[in-house]
Amino acid sequence: MNQYRKPKVIALLLCIFLITACSNDDEPTIKPSVRSIEMEGEGGEADILLNIEDIKIANIINKNGNMDIFGEVYTLDGRVTKNTKLELTGLGKVESIWKDKGFRIVRNTPSQLKVIVEENNTGEDFNFTIVLKSGNELTEITILQKKSQGYTFDKIEYSIQKDDSDSIYTTKGSRSYNFDIGSPMEMSTFPFLNLNKQSFFESSDKNAFTWYDTSKVEVKVPSGIYNNEIYYNGDKSRYSYGTDTRPTQLEEVETKINVPIGKSHFYFEIQYRKRKVSYLLTLINNRTKNTKTIEGKWIEITPTGTYTLIQEKAD
Repeated sequence: MNQYRKPKVIALLLCIFLITACSNDDEPTIKPSVRSIEMEGEGGEADILLNIEDIKIANIINKNGNMDIFGEVYTLDGRVTKNTKLELTGLGKVESIWKDKGFRIVRNTPSQLKVIVEENNTGEDFNFTIVLKSGNELTEITILQKKSQGYTFDKIEYSIQKDDSDSIYTTKGSRSYNFDIGSPMEMSTFPFLNLNKQSFFESSDKNAFTWYDTSKVEVKVPSGIYNNEIYYNGDKSRYSYGTDTRPTQLEEVETKINVPIGKSHFYFEIQYRKRKVSYLLTLINNRTKNTKTIEGKWIEITPTGTYTLIQEKAD
């Protein structure tokens, strides 16, 4: 009886050994601590722990269209490669930054990746995949970032810093005249092509003008600066990186030119006032209700109404 049971036991053990061996062959070598990370639209940071050191970043793929993402690669020895496919062997950093989204992946130690995601102001979700490679094995980690829900304007405050100014300057006007006549004459003209004032905002913050519809937000702006004090009288301007043009209270004036015999050339020098002051913009996040601040400069250029007629002798 036992002689018939013994081969069955051996066969059963052999099957278990084969199944275990096959299972071990299928066991992945790369075992990151996470396979998927979700990020809010405001961005954030996340750490990925790696179980082995022999891992490289082989590629990063934009899930919208499954296209390779290009950017900058920084290696530990100080080499920088720009506008290239994002690959990293060993320690260093890869990054791809647009004006309205972006990310950095930093590997300071062999056992960890730090994923830093910028705010997503594109108006749609931003999903990308980090492809890790060890030997012939590939493993993907997916980053899922929601779109930012945007911000609501709260307030804007102005101040005068050391690099701000309120200055007067002159520049050559757009109107000029050339004459070549046999007898003197008098003519009437207008020195100013227009009497509008122009203003604009500038900021080094890359999100300064991406959080809103630029056609809908108007903010208060200074009306004057006297003895380093800023004054307001209800003036407003569109908050935008573009130029906001508005009329002044100046009236166009007519002037006369006495033209001599022969060749002559006339032009106007126009006087302008340029004001530059610092601003601090406060916004409210529509999702978290937290505040966000943006610093920058507001610049206004206004004609003063003063001009000088310049006569040059023509060749």
